[in-house]
Amino acid sequence: MIKLLLYTLSLLIFIIFVFAYLNLCRKFSLLSAKYHKTLKYLKALSQCVSSARWGNLQIRIENGPNAITEEISKSLNSFIESVLDRDKMILEYVEKEKENNNIKEDFIAMLTHDLKVPIIAQDNTLDLLLEGKFKELNPEQKDAIRNIKISNLDLRHLVESLLDSHKFEKKGFVPKIQDDINLRKFIDDTISQTNSIASLHNKIIRLYDRCEPDYKISTDIFLLKRVLQNLLLNAISYGINSQYIDITLENNDTQCIISVRDYGLGISKENIDKIFNKYYSAAELYSKASMGLGLYLSNKIIETLGGKIRVSSEENKGAEFSIILPAK
Repeated sequence: MIKLLLYTLSLLIFIIFVFAYLNLCRKFSLLSAKYHKTLKYLKALSQCVSSARWGNLQIRIENGPNAITEEISKSLNSFIESVLDRDKMILEYVEKEKENNNIKEDFIAMLTHDLKVPIIAQDNTLDLLLEGKFKELNPEQKDAIRNIKISNLDLRHLVESLLDSHKFEKKGFVPKIQDDINLRKFIDDTISQTNSIASLHNKIIRLYDRCEPDYKISTDIFLLKRVLQNLLLNAISYGINSQYIDITLENNDTQCIISVRDYGLGISKENIDKIFNKYYSAAELYSKASMGLGLYLSNKIIETLGGKIRVSSEENKGAEFSIILPAK
């Protein structure tokens, strides 16, 4: 009887253990499923946040396995939608600003183009007056006309800079490279074309040729001349401490260097890093007329030609701008 009772008790304990084990397995299975669902949700959540961080606002997170994760999903999706709406608003604003800027730039281009014609006509008339074509002038009258001509040339330079800036912003510079250009002859021609302006300011342009004999380059001579003349005009305007402006030519196996040096006002350390910025100009410090486009355009042109412009300067000791182009 006792054996039977013990057997029955043992059987009952075994059955209870089996049921407890099965219930534990079921709960473990449910817990494991929830764990895997939660882990899967967290991975999806991480991917969604990472994508949004890098600018992809098209991915959304599905609701999670419980009320808390469902609330997180709703909040995150709502946040991404608000960012997307704000992004669209910003893009629309930027496009409107671009359109307004294009209208302004086109208006400026048309205005400056119309201004260029009478400026050139006035310049030609001043030349005729200085040559005595209408009537011989006395020295005081010639000096007055020369001063007018200088101001007229400054104005013409400003107008041309505005037009070139508009062309660059619209289309950029497309170089027309020519081979076997004799550097010395190119520089001589450019100096010859600039000497009339230099003489009005009582300046003398000196050339120091340290290149190999008959050294040749491959470049767009129109664009390079535009840059060189701009550097010479700046040197003429700011080189107030000396009558000389020096051009130095050098070359090595990899580079051709054209340097323009004046002995005038120079550039301060705090301004030297800004001089190639669009519309930046230190001219107002010296009562000069400038819109800060000349060096900006010159830098863009030389970059288009595969080179760079290097500048070194000290205040009241002048400045040297070096055009560095790749060797042929």
